[in-house]
Amino acid sequence: MKALIVDDERHVREAVRLLVEWERHGIGEVYEATDGESAIQVIREHDPEIIITDMRMPGMDGTELLSWIREHAPSSKSIVISGYDDYHLIRHSMTAGGLDYLLKPINESELQKAVKQAVLLWQREAVSRKLHCSVNIEVNRLKPIYWEKLFTELIQHPDDNRSRLSEIQRDFSEFGAMDTCRCSVLSLAKMDEGLRQEFVNHQDLLFFALTNVCNEILRRTLSGFAFRYWSREDEVVLLHWKHLERVEEIVRKINNSLFDTLGARFDFGVSSDKRFHCEVQQAYLEAKAALHQRNIEPAYDRIYILEHAQNRKVMAEIQHYIETHYFTDLSLMQLSNQFHYSREYISRRFKQAFGVNVWDYLHQVRIDNAKLYLANPCLKISQIAEMVGYGDIKYFSKVFKKTTGCTPQDYRKDLQP
Repeated sequence: MKALIVDDERHVREAVRLLVEWERHGIGEVYEATDGESAIQVIREHDPEIIITDMRMPGMDGTELLSWIREHAPSSKSIVISGYDDYHLIRHSMTAGGLDYLLKPINESELQKAVKQAVLLWQREAVSRKLHCSVNIEVNRLKPIYWEKLFTELIQHPDDNRSRLSEIQRDFSEFGAMDTCRCSVLSLAKMDEGLRQEFVNHQDLLFFALTNVCNEILRRTLSGFAFRYWSREDEVVLLHWKHLERVEEIVRKINNSLFDTLGARFDFGVSSDKRFHCEVQQAYLEAKAALHQRNIEPAYDRIYILEHAQNRKVMAEIQHYIETHYFTDLSLMQLSNQFHYSREYISRRFKQAFGVNVWDYLHQVRIDNAKLYLANPCLKISQIAEMVGYGDIKYFSKVFKKTTGCTPQDYRKDLQP
């Protein structure tokens, strides 16, 4: 395999070259480029499988390069390194096909992990690409890998895979219309330590066993399909299309069968009913949110249903997070990523739990802290605005007056003896 490092700073290129154990990942040739244009020339000439690129470069920058790669070299895997913790850059890199977004200065272990995942994903997709060139018996043998890739992409980018729906419905015709689904996530994060040691050098074999046991029960009940989720190293995802009211019972049977086969039970998170396929990503996030409940109140059977996780304790965690991170650039997306709930769910449940929406509560926390800072005459009002999370002093003053009935200046004057 071949790799390409794209960065206009020589010391960054040298650092990446030194930090990665290329041969360990099966990479024998490493090329370099200083900007997007020279990177394209290298890609056309050498067709590298792995591309590590900066986002801000002179000429054609990383955003344009990623878009070009997605169109002209779609099989290559891109890793972004950047000195900018910018939401828009991160979003563009993910939308354009970037597998990971690493901040400078580069962390060696994070870079090694990102390269490992990129190589593994490229290898798996290489197998999947061969699928289309194989004879029918090969197609049938490799079909599970193909479905792993397709369903992983469906969860990550549901709107980009509409064309595959007819293919899914054809190959899974026994599930009927498939207009509604539930999602279960089997997590290995807290797997039995003895089992972990047994499979420490045979991870693929473990996933083969897990998906086989899951699909045996799912086929028997004619209810769904289980697959290894490529975006995480410790998850098996189950999609349920039939007998949705019995999903909890079916998952319990699966866990009992796993105990009989492997001698251990696993944590499962289960979502509520969602529309397939447009809400499959939300179903996955809900299953992850249900799994979060194990950190609050472990279940005796290790199965966590979303409805059971919808309680004030979880919202209290979000409330505490807001109170301790009010000075940062908080967003619903950040809260969604932190707690594995959809933005809509957090907004709705927070209002139900505390009688106020998330943003009004955040503003109140910020203004309460601003009042404390205003008692210190050494602090400028512009400084206080930044200290409580407002980059714009005019907006801070507007929110302060709306909340307290007076401007920050008048409030400070009233504090004076």
